[in-house]
Amino acid sequence: MDRLEHYLRRHARIPGWLDDHSARFIAEIGRIQAARGLKGSVAEIGVHMGRLFILLRLLAAADEQALALDVFHNQQLNVDASGRGDEERFRANIRRWASMQNVEIIRASSLNVTARDILSRVGPCRLLSIDGGHTAQCTLNDLHLAEDTVTESGVVILDDYFNPSWPDVATGAARFLIDPTTSLRPFAITPNKIYLARPGYHGLYATALRAAQHDFYEKESRMFGFQVAIFGVEPDTYRLEKRLKRWLKESIAGPGLLSVRRRVRLATGRQK
Repeated sequence: MDRLEHYLRRHARIPGWLDDHSARFIAEIGRIQAARGLKGSVAEIGVHMGRLFILLRLLAAADEQALALDVFHNQQLNVDASGRGDEERFRANIRRWASMQNVEIIRASSLNVTARDILSRVGPCRLLSIDGGHTAQCTLNDLHLAEDTVTESGVVILDDYFNPSWPDVATGAARFLIDPTTSLRPFAITPNKIYLARPGYHGLYATALRAAQHDFYEKESRMFGFQVAIFGVEPDTYRLEKRLKRWLKESIAGPGLLSVRRRVRLATGRQK
């Protein structure tokens, strides 16, 4: 776990896109699974230089496999130019921060990969990140791949659902989530990521994550008919203000001070 914490503090040194809150949130999901004896491999579709994959690799136990799926140098398969994976740098980063032991690599477009291809390499996955092609077709395909390869208690992490630069990710995800024959549904949101699992495990993850990530918990909302917990999405300054208000409410002088604050803001024309 020291090695994991070391990486969580320094993951920004790897080129890529991974918010600090999301990184620690994913690490917490891994801890929850390990504490409950939930086994399986870890995997990512679209690894770029390995920034998130290294985190998954560090979360894998000694007897668990890790799978990286990327087109790498076959950029003609990268139909929307979403990232540009470099296998040489990816391998170098894995060796520096984790280990290539038990790491399997599939060099292909996920559109040409089947669930059997993944299961034959690493078996069922307990954690699977989707950050490959950002078209609606790729997103829908990758969610179906994930559904067919994750364990019953597995968690799927979908990147860029809220990213305005890649609107078709939301389109593909919506097609999957409104399909009554699919089983994965959202239970949590962190910056630029949604987390999906089978509804029977939503309560387990949501309860444990709210307890462990209470400083970053913001509120409950609804998404495609399911309750989702939102963590770490608000700017740090706003979140600090909320914590200060909570502290004031619980202090002896707090209610009076908050009342004065409200009157001042109203008198100056500011919202409550």
